[in-house]
Amino acid sequence: MNPIHEIKHPRYKAMYDNTNNVVYGYEDIVALLMRAMLTNNHVLLESVPGLAKTTLANAIVKNIANAVFGRIQMLPDTQPSDIVGGLVFNMKEGRYEPALGPIIGSNVFLADEVNRTGPKTNAGMLQAMQEKKVTIGDKTYLLPKVFMVIATMNPIEQEGTFELPEAMMDRFQSKSIMGYVSEEAEIKMAMNLSVHSGELDIEPAMTTEDILADRTIIQQMVRDMSPELVKYIVRLVRATRPEEPSFKKVKGKIKGVEQSFESKIALGASPRAIINIEHAAAAAAFLNGRTKVETDDVKYVARDILRHRITKKDIVRDSFSTDEFVNALLNSVDIISK
Repeated sequence: MNPIHEIKHPRYKAMYDNTNNVVYGYEDIVALLMRAMLTNNHVLLESVPGLAKTTLANAIVKNIANAVFGRIQMLPDTQPSDIVGGLVFNMKEGRYEPALGPIIGSNVFLADEVNRTGPKTNAGMLQAMQEKKVTIGDKTYLLPKVFMVIATMNPIEQEGTFELPEAMMDRFQSKSIMGYVSEEAEIKMAMNLSVHSGELDIEPAMTTEDILADRTIIQQMVRDMSPELVKYIVRLVRATRPEEPSFKKVKGKIKGVEQSFESKIALGASPRAIINIEHAAAAAAFLNGRTKVETDDVKYVARDILRHRITKKDIVRDSFSTDEFVNALLNSVDIISK
């Protein structure tokens, strides 16, 4: 990790170390989850089964005093009511009553294998993710102020999965690829008996009140960003859109061959990406113990924020990755407009 992105803030350094002591080899993803939590956002993790995603989410929760962990395993027959709850008929009272789903009251909610279920069920989470509340019948239930969805998905080419709608993908601040770790990390995991038992002995590093106070600091850091840096972020996002003149200037290597992306990208990032990059970059600086956001902070967080907001044309879907486009983008857009 680049020195300007090391975790130096005392509370979050404790959370970072605590988590990495039970989930090995995913330091960048732990930092990404902390940035999302600090900016009131959500994360999508793409990985195959068995890579400690539940342990990772649970470890994050254990670092926060009195925080609540919620989880659902998505299946083809999962219904929206299985997530948010619904009305059930009370035979004794002769009336319908609300039955609350597992997302209500959770500070961190793990939606495991979110692409195993259909768009209608996933849409049931949209109100919770965007508005931080759930409506059941004529009652509205507010979610905790510290609330984050960690959704996981299998690689889309696996059988029995659905593609997530763009509207839902855009609700996630970041998407990260959670692959296999190094041999050294797997040896540490194999020797840690507490991980095997599922009992995580983690001393809380902070409270939800600490997180809310730190969010206020990060908001101020966003307001204090230099106009040049804000313009750079806007240009970066606008250059992902095929209809923009700046898009045509994005060129990079795909499988070692220099080329443009005009025939490859169907849709670019929405304005929400601008806001997410601003806040995530500020959170990265904050975690490093700084109060000023730098260009490197923007470049550091941009890949995870943009990779799931770039839609490839169907004809070239498997011929390159969106990461290749984002790398070319970061090399093509200058900090100073020309």
